[in-house]
Amino acid sequence: MSAPGEEDDRMPEDDRPLYERFGFRIARRGYDRDQVEAYLTRLLGGAPPVGAPAFELVRRGYERDRVDEVIARLHGEAAGRGGQT
Repeated sequence: MSAPGEEDDRMPEDDRPLYERFGFRIARRGYDRDQVEAYLTRLLGGAPPVGAPAFELVRRGYERDRVDEVIARLHGEAAGRGGQT
């Protein structure tokens, strides 16, 4: 935290829920929401999960195509920064 009168150069944290941040919608059958959020939390925290993501298909899960797009983009951004995924 910055002292009064000092500027903080850190990026602001995005406190929105993950489904809002990434535009996930609920599908009749989609990826398990808890599994997706746990995977993304690890990925965003700088500890990329090992291997390709594998989520269970459940009723009222996240739309599969959108989740796949977001994960591919995040892996691409991490690779561009020199991170391993």
